[in-house]
Amino acid sequence: MINVYSQLQMQAQKALGGLCLDPQNASSGPFVLGNGDFFIEIPAAYGCSFSDLTLTGANGTALPNAAELIDKGIEIGVESRMCNAIKVASYYLEAGLVRKPDLIITSNSCCDAMDTLGNLINGYQPWVDVPKFKMDAPHSFDEASYKYMGRQLRQAVAFMEDVFGKKMDWDRLREVCVLSNKQAQLLLEFQELKKAVPCPANPDFSRLGFAYDRWTGERVSPQITEWLEQLVSATEARVKAKQGIEGIDEKVRFLWQDLAGSWPPGLLWGRLQKELGAVCIMDYMSYGTLTPIELSSEEAMFTSFGKRFLLEDPMNRQALHTTDLFCDDILGIVKDFKCDAVVMPAHIAHRDTNSRLKIVRDMCRAKGIPCLVLGIDIWDKRHMTPDVAFDRMKTFFQSTGLI
Repeated sequence: MINVYSQLQMQAQKALGGLCLDPQNASSGPFVLGNGDFFIEIPAAYGCSFSDLTLTGANGTALPNAAELIDKGIEIGVESRMCNAIKVASYYLEAGLVRKPDLIITSNSCCDAMDTLGNLINGYQPWVDVPKFKMDAPHSFDEASYKYMGRQLRQAVAFMEDVFGKKMDWDRLREVCVLSNKQAQLLLEFQELKKAVPCPANPDFSRLGFAYDRWTGERVSPQITEWLEQLVSATEARVKAKQGIEGIDEKVRFLWQDLAGSWPPGLLWGRLQKELGAVCIMDYMSYGTLTPIELSSEEAMFTSFGKRFLLEDPMNRQALHTTDLFCDDILGIVKDFKCDAVVMPAHIAHRDTNSRLKIVRDMCRAKGIPCLVLGIDIWDKRHMTPDVAFDRMKTFFQSTGLI
């Protein structure tokens, strides 16, 4: 019999398959294209499809022909050390494989690669006639910044209304926000349940749930609420029974301070759990910090959207802001989730994170926290294979006495 976790995993992974190029091109209705994840509740309420080309490229790195797609990105002139998700996305664009959008909305974002993709989209000559709206994201996290970003998002909606000739249904947007708040709360509840020792369910459900909730075509739907409710209910039962992940003898809990990428969850994290009892308790996309959308006024609602984009979208939170925030999050996660170690993947394209490696290592050394720097490419296993990464992590856990 398939247990509830297997059913939930299959359901989410099936939905995430819709982020690949062909399903995106087959979507119906008004089509909005962007370079980042800043358009969540708005398209759900407005009734248009929204594609983040960065995500489409990232999904390409998980395909059987990923190496070929990455290399084609380099052939068209993308800098070799740039993120491979952007290489694939750029190749899709320059090869004419992306459906022509009805509207383009871009923003400077958390990394130079995504900014470059935004510039490519805006300058793509076959789409010179497509209406374009560009937002400016401040590299700060205070109320003034949230309001500034919120006003730009509100202007983007007005621009959409002009382009498509259809007004936003504000009552519908509030309904979507109420549902979004519920889903964010459920993600936080699952995150709290992961603090139990042993961890009651595969922690990667946080990442999977976030992606299912925020990125798929089913975003902010009752179906996702039901999925999250089942996840929380099943995990609560395991916490009460003091049960860990089924089939896993937990011995080590570690923080993976970066994106999961397109290969570690199945090829690395699963093997670490089964063979070593080493559980990746947290990663970039699993660290849920979404606060409720304020519904008291239109301005408050859009200010909340601005805050979510600037501070609470996981990668923006970790890459757009200060080293102090980055390090404080590491220490907070290690304490709250009882982590035994910190692993810095040192993804070759994440220059922001890599500039902080010495600071993080020195901080961990001062706090007595074992810290490993890998030096991998999270999108291309030719750079370091999962087997090599496993061996290095195994040696690290052994040498630090964790296993």
